[in-house]
Order: sequence, then structure tokens, then C-alpha cells
Amino acid sequence: VGAIAISQDAKYLATISSGTRVCVWKWTSPTEKPMCSTELKPEFGYQDYVIFNPQNPYEFVSNSKTQVIFYLWFLGKGVLCSLECLGTFKSTVGRFSQSVFHFNNLQALTGTSAGKLVVWDTVGPHIPSRELRAKPHSVKAIKLVPIQKDSLTVLKVFESCIVTGDVKGQVKFYDGQLRLLACYSHSKVGSIQSISFSKTPPDPSDSSNSVSLTLNRNFILSTSDATVLHVATDRANFEKVMEEATKAVNAIACHPREALIAVGSHCGLLKVWDYQQHQYLVSRIFPKAGIQCLSYDPKGYFLAAGFTDGSVYILDAISLQSSCKEFKFSWGPVTHISFSHDSEYLATADEKYSVTVYKRVWRNGRRCWEHLAGLHSHYKPIRSILFGVQLDSNKPRLLSLGEDRQLVEYDLNSSSKDHLVVLHRNRVEQIAVPLCLAWYPHQGLGPILSSQPVIQSLCHHHTSPYLPILVHSTLFREGKVLRKP
Repeated sequence: VGAIAISQDAKYLATISSGTRVCVWKWTSPTEKPMCSTELKPEFGYQDYVIFNPQNPYEFVSNSKTQVIFYLWFLGKGVLCSLECLGTFKSTVGRFSQSVFHFNNLQALTGTSAGKLVVWDTVGPHIPSRELRAKPHSVKAIKLVPIQKDSLTVLKVFESCIVTGDVKGQVKFYDGQLRLLACYSHSKVGSIQSISFSKTPPDPSDSSNSVSLTLNRNFILSTSDATVLHVATDRANFEKVMEEATKAVNAIACHPREALIAVGSHCGLLKVWDYQQHQYLVSRIFPKAGIQCLSYDPKGYFLAAGFTDGSVYILDAISLQSSCKEFKFSWGPVTHISFSHDSEYLATADEKYSVTVYKRVWRNGRRCWEHLAGLHSHYKPIRSILFGVQLDSNKPRLLSLGEDRQLVEYDLNSSSKDHLVVLHRNRVEQIAVPLCLAWYPHQGLGPILSSQPVIQSLCHHHTSPYLPILVHSTLFREGKVLRKP
């Protein structure tokens, strides 16, 4: 279903499936068949908006970007008539956005991307709201009214006003003659997608002036950048209610001690949720780049984020405020990020096959993070970076695994500023391409194997240049157990 509307008397639904099949339903009826339906011609385009005539539940209108269609349906006859609308204009019309029926006469309006309103009117006498004629009336465009330069995205009739929303985030109120009454705007509001008004005040101060009551009604906006705002008309105040990601969510991380989950997206939005209470707690927007990866430190004090521009942020896990200045030492977009078990080291991998390490140090009487070193350690994409614990001490180990089949271990103790030392480099496979790395669980295989890394789960076997096969490998099949060198 691409579009849906309910009649003013709340009895009927109009739906448009796949943009071409139009159906009318009595939604309280138990039957699964519509009361009437029709198929639209492909040249009418994808009909993505539909609305009933508030004064006549047997009439509704839909539109695509290029075509507006009016409908009449006949109760008990199962007939749905579509009325093609024709109009010729001397100026640019633009693409259609939404249509509405005028509140005080027989006309209808359609907003366009050129900032204009198309006025439609019936040809011939209009039928009363409760009567139906055998043949539908015809509708044509009689006027094109330019009301602004910016594209109109939302068009509504609310009580005694016509309301528009546009790509600049402006909401404008007009009277029945399309004279501007009020305008609400904010520099940080994106293209408007919907407008919803609050309920009628229980004790309006001036019930004689319906236009005044409408203009004093607060409303909710949703925008194309996934933001919902509340607008208080008495103060022209825009208050953000919620904000969601507008691009892919590529990063999640669970807090090690609390029921919290951090979610990062490519639009730069970072949000933290309480997944037990299903409650949003805090968010932060990074406007310059998208979030690629996230990691909490084992103690739950820090949240590290890697970005598409190669930057790394280390944040307070609760407030999401920066614990230090952002780092920009990666060679490319950061793909992996991880803390050591003691929260003293942070390592990242990037798309340029490099590993970068950061370390906590004492400076001016306080603990802070600084860049230690980085190394171009692989010649194909890095699939995993992994911290562990040395067997003979409690010091951290760091390993990276790449599609070049190289498992690299770094000597953190011997590394110094701008010099990351490699302790071991091993080729772990001849045919399969390793995709991930994990420590084998402590249960079951004894102290030696329990602390060794295992290349697990999935390997690419290039048995055919056209059909790579994914194989689920186990410890006893394709998985590798690597003993400490």
C-alpha cells in the first residue's frame, strides 16, 4: 500500500496499492474484499497521496508527481469512477506534491514543486454530499496561483485555514482566498514531510473567530532529516521532540555493565538507549562525518567512535561529551575500534590497511589519551583487530587479521611514539580468506588452547570466479587454532 486515507465520518478507507490499484473499504466490515476498486493507467504515474473530501465520503482525490485524479464511488454498486483532470498553463507548474479539498466551496487544490497551487473546479452542477448521479462530473484546472518560490511539500486544510509546508522548513497559513495570515520558520528545520495540529482548546477565549483559534493552535512537524519538532505558536518556539538516523546504522555497541546500547549512523547521529526500559537517554550529532564503528571500554567509562573521515572520538560513556580532542591519525575511514582489557590502550583499523594505537597517559596531573603509533601492516582489508591478555602477565596483547591471510601481533611494550613494533607475523591460510578473529572460550580445551585466537565462522573459498561459496567453519573443520608463538 503506497497511500491510504480515511473518510471524515471514519467509515471508509481508500488505499492505493503499487501506485495503480485503487480500492475503497468499509474498514469495520469483516470481509477481505473491497467495496469497489479500479485499475489506473500506467501513464498516470505512481499515485503516492490520497485524501477524502471532508464534505463527501463518496469523493476523494489522489496524485502522483505528474497527474491528479478525482474519484467518485457508488455505495452498493461496486463502481469506482476515476476522473482525469486536464489543464493547460502558460507558466511552469512543477511536480505535484499533495492535494486537498477546499473547506468552503467546491474546489480542490494541489501544491507543486514550483511553489504554486493548482486550483481545480468542477464542470457542471455539483452533487450534494449524500446524493450520487449516474455519471461523474468532470474536473479541470482553472487557475495557477504562485504563492512562493520554494517547493511545497505539504498541503493541508485545517478548519478555516489552508496550511503549507515547504523544503525550507517554513509553515504558512492562508485564508480561503489564499491570503497569507502567518508564517513559522526556523533556520535549522529541514524539508517538512507532515504537519499535525493539537486538539481544540477546552475553553477558547474567542470562539467567534475560527481563524484566530486555528492560528493559535500548536502543531507537530516531521522533516526529511528524520526530526520531529513541536511548534508553540504563541512564542514561535521550535522544540525538538525526537531525532532519528537518516542514513544507514553501521555501528552498535553494548555497555559492559549497564543495560545500555549505543547506536551510530552514517549521518553522524549517535544515540544511547536503555534497552530494558526501551527509553532513549542521550544523543549527539557529528555533522562532519558518518560513524563507522563504536566500542565501550571494559570498565564502561568511555565510548570510542570511528568515523568515515578517519577521525576518532573518545567520549564519556554517559554524557557523550568528548574526553579529549578528536584524533586524526588514521589513513582512511575507520572500520574497527577496540579497547584493551585494562582500558589503557585503544586500537583502530582503517580502510587503508593500517592499524593505529592510542594510549592513556598522565599529563599535567590528569589521565588523558594520546596517539602512540600507527603502521601500514596489511596489504588487503583488515577484518579484525583483537586485544587479549599475555599468559605470563596481565599486560595486553594486540592482534590484527587481514584478507591477506596475515595474522599480525604487535609488541605494545616495545612500541614508542610513532613506532609500532611487530612481534610476530604469520600466514594462517593458503586458500580460504579469513573474515574474523575471536578468542576461544575458556571452557573445555584447557589453559593453552583456551587463550589462543581462533579464526572462526566464515571463509571465502574461491572455487569459481563467478560463485564464491560461503562455508560455515568450525574448530574441527575450517577453523584454525593458533598456539602462542
